Amino acid sequence: MRLEKFESVDVKSIGEGDEKKVFVNPGDERKIIAERKDETERDTPRQLKGRYYLTKIAHLLLPKNIPDIYQASESSAGKQTVDTERIFHTKGHRLLQEARRSGGGEESAKEKIIEEMGEKIGELDLELERIGLGFNVDPNVGNYTKDEKENVYYLETFKPWQPDIVDKKELEILFDEKEMENAIKNEPNQKIREECEGYLNRLLVLFEEEKQELQKKAIEKETKSNSSPLIKDLEAMFEIFLKEELLKNLNAIKTEEEALNSKERDFAKQGLTGMISKLKILGKGTDITNEEYSRMQDNYKILANAVGTINRGMVDHDR
Repeated sequence: MRLEKFESVDVKSIGEGDEKKVFVNPGDERKIIAERKDETERDTPRQLKGRYYLTKIAHLLLPKNIPDIYQASESSAGKQTVDTERIFHTKGHRLLQEARRSGGGEESAKEKIIEEMGEKIGELDLELERIGLGFNVDPNVGNYTKDEKENVYYLETFKPWQPDIVDKKELEILFDEKEMENAIKNEPNQKIREECEGYLNRLLVLFEEEKQELQKKAIEKETKSNSSPLIKDLEAMFEIFLKEELLKNLNAIKTEEEALNSKERDFAKQGLTGMISKLKILGKGTDITNEEYSRMQDNYKILANAVGTINRGMVDHDR
């Protein structure tokens, strides 16, 4: 396991796709580090662990076709990385990476990869289907390569699940549990079989935890009331009380005597009372976003500062 922190800044990548950049592990040239790009959707912490377990199972069952995986982690800054075995690349695959770095056309490089792989890509896809990963494969030819011993490798790691396209409260599992169990059961090496069983059990526990958390959040969201009516009411109040002339007059009040004799200040204080009651409801029992709630609070504070507080005969406008 890589313990030291990896910084990709000023480090030249050896490969790049739509979702990640790939670097040689500075501590071991036999390994690579794939770093997810900032603009792409990140895995949840459980998905990231699940990606490790699922890819580890695939490697153990197909050691000459799936690179070994060493860790999957996320830094305190939110950078997600996956460390895997470095695999020799064919000429076609190297040409593809050069084309991606230069922004050139990729078709000739992809044709070269297909020529190099022959029918072995299809054969590997059938093997992945046999172990329960048939619908977890990205068929882009850039995800395949062949080492110097003619072994064809699928280079991507395997995402364990994703939100269901139809029902966002559910998860879509991205492997066939029964086929994977059968593949593990039929593995002749007892040590590998037991190791795979352990990874699969941990993977299924993570899946159930993630599913329960997703459903819990969905229920909480459904039980919270719609914030729109209250936001609309507050916006109407802000329009009345945050007028430039009223705020100017309120901020001009300096003494206790001026404050007690100001009808405008009494009017504004009534507005503050209504605003704070609506803000309390918004913050506790509605679906308002943190950003929107902060904006409402900021508007309230503008009026509150303009009204001010009486302290030793003077009005303090800095609350």
